[in-house]
Amino acid sequence: MDDSLFEALNRGAANPTLDWLMPRITNLHHQAWFFALVALACVVALRRGGPRARLWVLAALLSVGLSDLASSRIAKPLIPRERPCHRRQLARQAPAPMSYPGTRLAPGTECPGSRSFPSNHAANMAALGAVGWWFTRRRARWLWLLLPLVIGYSRIYLGFHYPSDVLGGWALGAAVAALILRAARARLERGRAEESAPSA
Repeated sequence: MDDSLFEALNRGAANPTLDWLMPRITNLHHQAWFFALVALACVVALRRGGPRARLWVLAALLSVGLSDLASSRIAKPLIPRERPCHRRQLARQAPAPMSYPGTRLAPGTECPGSRSFPSNHAANMAALGAVGWWFTRRRARWLWLLLPLVIGYSRIYLGFHYPSDVLGGWALGAAVAALILRAARARLERGRAEESAPSA
């Protein structure tokens, strides 16, 4: 099931436009302009925003940081799963033909060196998306769903992850964010209680 879905998403939708777009989307956080934009937004929120805006920045940073740590330092070392693009390389080097999913790498991309499960990118974006969803008004909340969905698909399209890697990353990131948001909600409620309490 995982292999079949991977082939459909990795090879079935292959076209020159996505070959150009997906590497740029998946590495958006490495782009200098994007990093500068995020840093500026955080500075503005911390300096001019109220307690809720400052708590949003703190919750986002903690959720993404802890999600990345849990994925790369804890989960991946415990689950020795090769990436689909690694399996293709191993099949090419084998003395006899090997069976492996039909992995397609977009032109100009290279297979990452780390293990496959779970996807760090998916975990981090799910954590950020969950925090953004919780802090954003209802009409704009759905925009935060696009972030993990698009990044997650880019990892499959590029041949770096199986669908189950992405799903596992989403679950991990959402779980970490849920813990952080629980603490954030408690902090907001304490702040409101202090504001509404009669002064002596």
